[in-house]
Amino acid sequence: MNHILSCLLVYTMFAIEPLEAHEDDRQEALCEETITVFQDVSMIGRKDRLASNITRKHDEMNARGWRFVDMEIYVENADLEGAFLTYSRTVRCGEKS
Repeated sequence: MNHILSCLLVYTMFAIEPLEAHEDDRQEALCEETITVFQDVSMIGRKDRLASNITRKHDEMNARGWRFVDMEIYVENADLEGAFLTYSRTVRCGEKS
């Protein structure tokens, strides 16, 4: 009988963790913030400048903490007009940018 009580006591000591350990391990809730921007192309050199304009936009957004997610090319009446670029970043929930 004493052996069973000893085993039960040891099991209980390992199964119950102190509350302080949980308080230290708490993390703030994180959310994803997403933004889509339109990268317009100029009337001159549409094909040449779109790639360099997008690269500059990627560098600019990356410097502000955004990461590239997706791109959709926008064509109107068979003319290249630009691209919609989507970026995302992780922020604390409830935090406004």
